[in-house]
Amino acid sequence: NLNAWKLEKPGGGSSGGSSSGDFGSVLQDLVKPGTIVKKNDKIAEFDRQYMLQRVDDYKAGVDQQELNMQKMLADLDVTRKAHEQSILIAKGEVEKAKLDLKTIPVRSAIDTERFKLALEEAEARYQQLLKEVPYVRAGEEAQMNISKMDLQQSKLELRRSEANAERMVMKSPMEGLIVMLNIFRG
Repeated sequence: NLNAWKLEKPGGGSSGGSSSGDFGSVLQDLVKPGTIVKKNDKIAEFDRQYMLQRVDDYKAGVDQQELNMQKMLADLDVTRKAHEQSILIAKGEVEKAKLDLKTIPVRSAIDTERFKLALEEAEARYQQLLKEVPYVRAGEEAQMNISKMDLQQSKLELRRSEANAERMVMKSPMEGLIVMLNIFRG
C-alpha cells in the first residue's frame, strides 16, 4: 500500500505533511505500478484538504462581497433619494420665501428684510444642492467601481484556489501502463 508517502522539501528534510509549508505535501493516493490507465485517469492525489478549505473560504468571501455590493447599491440609492429630497425641500423653501415677499406691503421694514434674506438664503442653498449633483453621482460611481473591483479580486482568488486544489490531483496525460521509478537522494 502506497498511501501517505511524505515528500521532501528542496534542500532535504521531511515536511511531515503539514499544510503550513509551500513545498511539503502528503501523497494520499497513488495508482499501483503495472496498472493500465486511460487518458485523464487519476494516477496520484496529494492531500488537498487545506486547499479545499481555502476554496470554501474564498467562495464565502465572494458571496460576502456580492452581498456587500447589493447593500452598497441600496445605500447609494437611499443617499441619492435623500439628496433629491433635499433639493425638493430647498426648492420649496425658495417658493415659500417668494410667497412671503408678496406680503411685504403689509409687513414692517424688519420683516421685509427678513423675508428678503430668507429668499437669498433659500436660493443659495437650492443652487448649492443643484451644483452638488454631479459630485454625488461621481462619488456613487467611484464606490460602485471599487466594489466591483473588490468582487473581481475575490472571484480571481477563488479561481486561483480552485486551480491549486485541482493541481493536487495528477491525471494520466495518455493511455498506458504505470511504471514506478524510485529515486533516492543523498
